[in-house]
Amino acid sequence: MSRAGISGMGVISALGDGLETTRKALFAAEPLPNLPRRFETVLKLPVFEIPEPAPVGDAGLPVRFLLHALDEALEGAKLTREMLRTMRVGIAVGTTVACQLDNIPCHARLRKGDLSDLTPALAYVRGIPAEFLRRHLGTEGPAITISNACASGSDALMAGLEFLRAGECDLVIAGGCDSVSKVVFNGFNALRVCSAAPCRPFDAERSGLNLGDAAGVLILEDPEHAAARGVTVRYELSGAGKSADGFHITQPESSGKELERAIRLSLAQAELVPEEIEFVNAHGTGTLVNDRAEGAVLARVFGKGLRYQSTKALTGHTLGAAGAIEAVFTCLMLEEGRAAASRRCSDPDPDVPFPPLAENVKIPGNAALSTSLAFGGSNTALAFRRIRPGKIETARKPLYIAGFAFLPSGVPEREELVALCRKYGLRRPDRLTQLTLAAVERVAPLPGEGETDTALITVSSCGPTATTEKVLDDILDYPEEEILPTGFSHSVINAPASCLGAAHHLHGPTFALTGFEDPFYEAAGLARALLSGGVCRRVLIVAADEESLTTRAIETLRRTGTPAASEGACALLLSALPEENRLGTLELKLEVSEVPRLLSCGIPESFPGKLAAANPASGTELSRLRPPSWELPNS
Repeated sequence: MSRAGISGMGVISALGDGLETTRKALFAAEPLPNLPRRFETVLKLPVFEIPEPAPVGDAGLPVRFLLHALDEALEGAKLTREMLRTMRVGIAVGTTVACQLDNIPCHARLRKGDLSDLTPALAYVRGIPAEFLRRHLGTEGPAITISNACASGSDALMAGLEFLRAGECDLVIAGGCDSVSKVVFNGFNALRVCSAAPCRPFDAERSGLNLGDAAGVLILEDPEHAAARGVTVRYELSGAGKSADGFHITQPESSGKELERAIRLSLAQAELVPEEIEFVNAHGTGTLVNDRAEGAVLARVFGKGLRYQSTKALTGHTLGAAGAIEAVFTCLMLEEGRAAASRRCSDPDPDVPFPPLAENVKIPGNAALSTSLAFGGSNTALAFRRIRPGKIETARKPLYIAGFAFLPSGVPEREELVALCRKYGLRRPDRLTQLTLAAVERVAPLPGEGETDTALITVSSCGPTATTEKVLDDILDYPEEEILPTGFSHSVINAPASCLGAAHHLHGPTFALTGFEDPFYEAAGLARALLSGGVCRRVLIVAADEESLTTRAIETLRRTGTPAASEGACALLLSALPEENRLGTLELKLEVSEVPRLLSCGIPESFPGKLAAANPASGTELSRLRPPSWELPNS
């Protein structure tokens, strides 16, 4: 119902602290990465580290970067905390590092059975970015933390756009944050994608990426809503397209057809044609495969006259923050009427159809695109354009329940697991992926193969913790150069979604949500926004939590909101189509419920029983669960 006008922005990266420093540096500076200073390493791989902001409560480093960028964005939008508490405010944050407990000393203690110092675990459960911001600001609207690997920041902006278009919020704080940790550093080195020199996206001599710290925040709201505070909105996030390769957990599908589809979807939603795009801020990591695949897609969609650049030569790859800070960079270039050169590309790769910008060029400043690609074949394209008059006509649609299944602890058994692995050609999937696949197997009807109209949302409190623990074991037990890549690539929060998408050849939008308050409820709210906006015709929500060394330690911190089960999964298939109604409608309630939670990631304990008795005429309510409370033992 509202346009996603951009009323405020904030950013911090190696390119600069704040908008004005960044604005100047985009067109002139060329910062260099240095060897890591925050952790010890024998690897000679430079990174883009930035100074750490002051501590804020339990906030980890990525969230502190986020708060720093948020302050600037709120100031630009002329917003105070008191004002936010009178609005329907949504929060959407993308990250990778900030939503996993990857503290190496803490894990070293846990694997010895030592629970004497769980301070890092307490900071972790209290520090999931979107949930932290909601408590910090005192707002009551949706708060989703998206961990779709390197597309997370762009996906948070897409979620914000859809919340506004569906009338779920008056205003959305959307962004991304991440920092360079030793675990991520070792993991990317294991994948053999890091460069020992400053990265050179699209250059013939490129040898990989550099990692970097960053955070970016955009305030999204209808221009008229901002005008009431005296804020003039010049640009809007006008379109977002998202697709999944359904191919491989780390490698992009070679044809790039799904990235192309994401770009065309974003253009269509923004009511733009390729000829109107003045430049593309490409994902451009500096890896051999990614740059060639992306360059070929840009050539197919826009032709060889396109201007494009990668700004990662200036910031490094900032993971979950990348899509957010690059959205800010894109808007700054539009405001300036200049498209920035693609730095360090002195010898363009002849296998890329045409080279990126070699110098800064003037542009009218009307429309541009930013792309993000991620592990698991997740593709996102965001379209930005000069603000237009008019309203978005979107009606909230009912949520028809097309299928539901719940897996209690102990399921699937070995025989079923073996059959699933053979059916989908999987080799030794982790426990969380097993639970996810088994839950979906019980949902009827399943989405069809090659499906593009079904969105997938996975939900978990901690993600694949047992796999993360194996990665931490490797770091503790082996030299850095001997760490295996498979564990790291399967430890990301969106790994189960990637495996599920590949197994069922799903190509629609994919989101991986995480949190401890009630991410299952938030997933249902996001599903309603996606269905109401016509982004898809059905949404498959799969919530799963596994039991592990990490989760058992976390449970010793919980004072209220204890889950009924230590592990389990459920799959909920929602549809906008009345003819797919099997179990009636799902009705989301704003009231906080006092009922017990089934899993750590949410789900009222009574929910499976209600749906077991449901029929097409039923209406099943889903209320928000009260957030749990946490304390150190004996505190």
